[in-house]
Amino acid sequence: MALMTKIRNNLAKLFMVLAIFFILYIFFDWGLDLTGRKGRGFLKGEVFAKVNGREITYKEFSDLLNQAIINWKKQNNKEDIDEQIEEQIRSEVWSQLVDQILQEQQIEKLGIKVSDEEIRDILTGPNPPEFLTSQFRDSTGTFHRDAYIAAIMDPQNKQILINVEEGIRRQLKYIKLQRLILASVQVSESELKKSFIEKNITLNADYVFFNVHTMISDTAVRVTEDDMRGYYESHPENFQSKPIRRLKYVSFSLSPSSADTNVVLDEMSRLLDQVKSGVASFEDLVGTYSELPSPDVYFKHNELSRQKEDAVFSAKKGDIVGPIIDYDGVHLIKIVDEKKGTEEFVRVSHILLRAIPGADSNKIISKAKDVLAKARRGEDFAKLARENSQDYTTAYQGGEIGWISKNGWEKPLTDAAFKAGKGQIIGPLRGKLGWHIIKVLAKDNREVKILDLAMKIKSSSETIDKAYEKAQDFIYLAKDEGFEKAASIMNIQIRETPEFNKGSYIPGLGLSDALSSFAWNNKLDAISEPIRLRNEIVVAKVSKIRDENMRSYEEVVPALRAMTLKEKKMNLLREQVDKFYNKLTPNADIISVAKSIPGVEAKNTGPFKPVDMIPGIGRDPAFIGTALSLQPGNISKPVEGENGYYIIKLISRTEFDTLKYNSEKDAIYRQKLQEKQHRTFSEWLQAMREQAKIIDNRSLYYR
Repeated sequence: MALMTKIRNNLAKLFMVLAIFFILYIFFDWGLDLTGRKGRGFLKGEVFAKVNGREITYKEFSDLLNQAIINWKKQNNKEDIDEQIEEQIRSEVWSQLVDQILQEQQIEKLGIKVSDEEIRDILTGPNPPEFLTSQFRDSTGTFHRDAYIAAIMDPQNKQILINVEEGIRRQLKYIKLQRLILASVQVSESELKKSFIEKNITLNADYVFFNVHTMISDTAVRVTEDDMRGYYESHPENFQSKPIRRLKYVSFSLSPSSADTNVVLDEMSRLLDQVKSGVASFEDLVGTYSELPSPDVYFKHNELSRQKEDAVFSAKKGDIVGPIIDYDGVHLIKIVDEKKGTEEFVRVSHILLRAIPGADSNKIISKAKDVLAKARRGEDFAKLARENSQDYTTAYQGGEIGWISKNGWEKPLTDAAFKAGKGQIIGPLRGKLGWHIIKVLAKDNREVKILDLAMKIKSSSETIDKAYEKAQDFIYLAKDEGFEKAASIMNIQIRETPEFNKGSYIPGLGLSDALSSFAWNNKLDAISEPIRLRNEIVVAKVSKIRDENMRSYEEVVPALRAMTLKEKKMNLLREQVDKFYNKLTPNADIISVAKSIPGVEAKNTGPFKPVDMIPGIGRDPAFIGTALSLQPGNISKPVEGENGYYIIKLISRTEFDTLKYNSEKDAIYRQKLQEKQHRTFSEWLQAMREQAKIIDNRSLYYR
């Protein structure tokens, strides 16, 4: 009774928590706009976005985004979020909101309704939602239904209940839509058996492969204009084209400026002064300011970047080195400890003279000996490397390779370097690429533990604003003078994407909802507003539009010639294949028979399952399907594969295990059904996106 009294005394409070939890669950899990917010965009005269005429306001989107960011911070236990993560979240929120609107529009179009009786059945039925019932369970897990029903019936909870019911109503509409879309999705008995066979039947086969590319030369057949036109007319499916777009674009870098770098360097110098003056400990500053983790491990040579390694291994325990500018930011590093390790390293520079086969090889050896003599006489090794070395990745830095372990280079060169003493110059030594002259700079087996105070160099608002100003200047000029002339005047390189389909990755630019929306919702030669990608701002121009059609004969001539050539070569090859096949006896050893035919590949597959990659064959569906259709000892007719013809003899095949199949059948069914349902719904949603008229002006609001 004490438990029941406590529950009843807190019904209003509990139910409020439940309601809020449910609304948030629906809001974020389904992306629903429970408030029904609508209104004008944040920028005067500009619509933030539209999906098939349904306006998305800046406030609606930013509210969803802000809450998603709050959730991310809570889940990741972080107070701040960097621009890259925020951009990723912004893209995810946008995609979810668009998908939600498209589904809402289909729900309305199809007239999907949810009755009050259905809502009541869910709330008061034998299995109410778990998120509601969980708060009415005691420590033993017992659900106190009377307390739950009392909370639902309490007049004080009326408005909260209305909100919860509305959330359930919306969720049920989505469920009904999904059921409608997936109603025809079934898994047949043959599909279940096929899935079981692919993973459980083991085959072994001999095969003879006639490769069209190696056995028939291109000069063996002649491709005429009539041949190509005949192929074009008889294979229209090969030339059906989806709608495509192409963009010309210019970009403006968002990389940090030298001023941005100096800001971080100044801050690092300030922190270093605090340590030197005793105002703060280095350890405290790392905990407060470092933006990257500092691993509690000992580092060997080659485990730090070149910049860090040179500074760290040149210092002693207790020293603080830096600021060091590296690829990931600016670093102040304290050497916490050092010890002797078990692995030896040697630091080397080298000069490579590449080997030349033939009579000139002696000249290379002579030159190598001459360079070696100059180095041993005391000439600057780094200068000799810059002037003579043909290892162009190290020549510019005086030939220095850095630290190498005993397994870090070619063995003859490594062995010689480790035997030599510090400062010794050895060679010429023959390696895979040519002749090497090696100078041993140092030897060491130390390992160091460090404490790293790291700050990322980020683009300031001033840097970003300048990039946007340049982009706006370009747009103004391009609309007046033309895109190409504006680029010429401002000395900016124009790049152009390959053709791309709607909703796909844009080559050279990546996935960008804003760019895709611009490309597919504008006319030829339209110029975009500045669109921010990860490290740059892009201004684009629609340079090509092609709607879905059959590509013209003239447009596909190069590809058509290759297709026709291959078809004629395959026809010619088929004559050889049929001749070979007709000579085979039912019990023939096809590998032995094939040895008399030059150019064919005759092998045994070894044991394989239909889902496996077969060595030399891969996952050719024609090969695998034919092998499955054979009985052991049977020889197939010629099988056309992607690059030639196979003749297959099945050597062995494990039996179909009926008991195992029956025991796994239900699990296979559930897995296949889930896969097909997910694929069907994803394809439906993708089709909705492709057909939708989407206006996306997010790039005007977010930098």
